[in-house]
Amino acid sequence: MENVVIIYPAILMIFLTLFLYVKNYLDNRRATSDRAIKFGYFKAYQGDVPEYIAVSRETLKNQFELPIIYYFLTSIILIYNHVSIVDIIFTWIFVISRYFHCYIRLTSNYVPTRAKVFQIGLLSLAVLIVNLLYNIL
Repeated sequence: MENVVIIYPAILMIFLTLFLYVKNYLDNRRATSDRAIKFGYFKAYQGDVPEYIAVSRETLKNQFELPIIYYFLTSIILIYNHVSIVDIIFTWIFVISRYFHCYIRLTSNYVPTRAKVFQIGLLSLAVLIVNLLYNIL
């Protein structure tokens, strides 16, 4: 039953992704109603768009890059029933880093800070991989 604890950060990742879908939808709706973009833009997502649309879209797309590895690792950890305190700590670090990464991207979008937060998330995944391999081999 204590293994279920590793699900909580995954649920928060899902909430973050759903939030970004809603934000992206509202941003697109605002841009089309303000005539900042035309509906044709959505055929291939090509053409000039306001910066807030590009940032919103890229932030959402980011949720299907590095987080996919996180979801996979969490699943494998649960399948092998090897949830350790290291796993719990570093899954939380990863999820918190993703929230900060999204916050930075959607506000100041200051790349040096965003890159450092990204690196923290990437490092936390590396620790999870090493810990997983150590526990199952």
